[in-house]
Amino acid sequence: MARVDPLGLKDRVVVVTGATRGIGLATVDVFASAGARVVVASRKPRDCERVAAAAARRHKTKALGVACDVSDPKSVKDLFRQAAEWDQGPVESVLCVAGHPIVPRWWDVPLHQLTREEVVEGPRKVAAVDLEGSRLCTYYALPHMLREGRGSFVYVSSTPALAGYKGTAYTEAKAALLGLMRDVARAYGPRGIRANAIAPGNIRTEWLDQLTAAERRVLEKENPLRRLGEPHEVGQLIAFLASERSSFITGQTIVIDGGTVSH
Repeated sequence: MARVDPLGLKDRVVVVTGATRGIGLATVDVFASAGARVVVASRKPRDCERVAAAAARRHKTKALGVACDVSDPKSVKDLFRQAAEWDQGPVESVLCVAGHPIVPRWWDVPLHQLTREEVVEGPRKVAAVDLEGSRLCTYYALPHMLREGRGSFVYVSSTPALAGYKGTAYTEAKAALLGLMRDVARAYGPRGIRANAIAPGNIRTEWLDQLTAAERRVLEKENPLRRLGEPHEVGQLIAFLASERSSFITGQTIVIDGGTVSH
């Protein structure tokens, strides 16, 4: 059976960070199913290799697992070096999904009740992954895209970045990420490079394991659609924004939360 590729992603080289679970894992599957050549990046080598092998086998495409700590400049530089050497084709899309794990105390405790050390270290640690990691990936990907005169970045922010909620360390980093996205879109649009962000709401990923059944039911009823979002739904949106189907969309933040936040 011929592969269905409505987004024109076949043979495109894409780099996905945070790619071994949750939204990142679903994104790998969506791109691989369209025939893209996927670089699977996450911190643990064995997980990267496992996910890449499974995607290649399932979808009959090429995939490469590369261990990468996005908060480490040397590690990110090596990620893009390996991506370029692996396929010999240009890196056309970078999907910045990696995020710092939810720390319940930083998320649930009001700012004024945190210790001074937590107020300093919490935001610093979260930003190192969510914001600075995305900035580093952008920095090392841009030379590849500039040579080709095309490319796309998709950054994963969150609805608290738009509307506020709690977990100040996370809200700050995800809001700052939108500033990075807008600057990249404006600065590099004339060179054929686009940048967009998504703002997911309550998605059915591992963070739900920290909640009680009652808390999960509350989240399921929070939006007008009365359910949690699925990781593959987010992956499909990322694929659209990375594809030429969205060729006149840049500098935008697309909310995917079942209708909770309207803007």
